[in-house]
Amino acid sequence: MNKQSKINKKAWSYRATEFWSNKLGKPSQAAKDMIERPHYYLRRHIQFFDEIRGKKIINPLGSCGQKAVPLAILGADVTVVDISEENKKYATDIAVAANVNLTYIVSDFLEFNIDNIHNPFDIAYLEGGVLHYFSDLHKFANKLYSLLKLDGKLILNDFHPFRKLLQERDIFKDANDNLELTGNYFESELIVGEVSYEKYLSHNTQDEFPKCLLRYWTMGEIITAFASAGFVIKQLVEGPRFDSYKNLPGDFTLIALKQELAEK
Repeated sequence: MNKQSKINKKAWSYRATEFWSNKLGKPSQAAKDMIERPHYYLRRHIQFFDEIRGKKIINPLGSCGQKAVPLAILGADVTVVDISEENKKYATDIAVAANVNLTYIVSDFLEFNIDNIHNPFDIAYLEGGVLHYFSDLHKFANKLYSLLKLDGKLILNDFHPFRKLLQERDIFKDANDNLELTGNYFESELIVGEVSYEKYLSHNTQDEFPKCLLRYWTMGEIITAFASAGFVIKQLVEGPRFDSYKNLPGDFTLIALKQELAEK
């Protein structure tokens, strides 16, 4: 495990179960809600799934299972790969309470043993901002490509690279008073950042919170990495910010397929 992954593992292993319980409720409560309205948890991306029931889906960096468990409830065979034991505990407790099967592998995504995957996946689904946790995007894209079957689909939702220009890069935080263009879109160094849920804890707790090591990418770097891996890009859907600045990009969703290309 490289230095970046070790640092990020420590951060994502800090009080994560406690946070998810506060946000989503006890696993039994979260499971009940997911059973009653699974589509709600997938509402931002469900239009990109042609079909869910019977599909084999991998959910890298699937965190607490708030996407994976609803997918399983809708009939998918779901595997999560995530670096945090704390995330696994909460996700598997929800899956048990929801009476669905969930395969949860605790590992650095780039290091987990693909030889243990006997059948390739129909869909790779990633959401909520994951690319900044990797300093080698080409290796990341190649790993995803190798996990998919022929004609398998990649559904990747992530923060828009435009945030590299902003002093406050969290698109979920209301930036009405502090949206400043101070960044460098072409920066390439690793920077110190925070786990997404750190801001929801007390200030005293935040002072003790382990930090992450992040790499922010340009849109050109992202598209190039996935195209170079062999993916055929079908759609790039850009969405607005989640605060009052709806005129600025906030996230994007990349849809790509693993297809055989005709020889030139």
